[in-house]
Amino acid sequence: MCEQQNLYGATTVLIEDKASGTQLIQELIADGCHGVTRYQPDCEKIMRLHAQTAMIENGFVSIPQSAAWLAEYLHEMTVFPNGKHDDQVDSTAQFLDWFKKPFPGQGIFEYYRRLAEEAEQRRKPQPAQTVWQPGSMQWLAEQNKSK
Repeated sequence: MCEQQNLYGATTVLIEDKASGTQLIQELIADGCHGVTRYQPDCEKIMRLHAQTAMIENGFVSIPQSAAWLAEYLHEMTVFPNGKHDDQVDSTAQFLDWFKKPFPGQGIFEYYRRLAEEAEQRRKPQPAQTVWQPGSMQWLAEQNKSK
C-alpha cells in the first residue's frame, strides 16, 4: 500500500477502521506509511452511497474517459447493491463522505484562500473613477445623487 501511495503521490490513505482495516492501519503505521487516516463508517454501505448520490448526479465527481479499470468500476457502481463485488463502491462512498467533512486545520486553509482571493482582486486594475469639475452639470448631478 505504501508503494501505491508513493506511486500516485497520495498524502492521505483512507482506511475503514473496522475488522481487518484496524489491523491494516496498525501495520501501515508501523511500516512507516504516513498519511494513514482512519474512516469510521456511521451507517451501512447502501446508505453511505445513497448519501453521495447528489454529489455524483450534480457533476461534482469526475472520472476519466478511459482507463484500464474503468469498465469494471462502472459495472460495479451500476449493479450495486446486487453485484458480486462492492469494494470500489464502498471506497468511493467512503471517500466522498470523508471529503465533505471539515478537517482539523481547515479553517486556516480557508483563511489563506480568502487572503489570496483578496490579494488577486487588489492586483486587478480598478476602473478609473471620473472626477468632475466642481460646479459642472455632472458634478452637480453627482452631488444630488449622494444626498
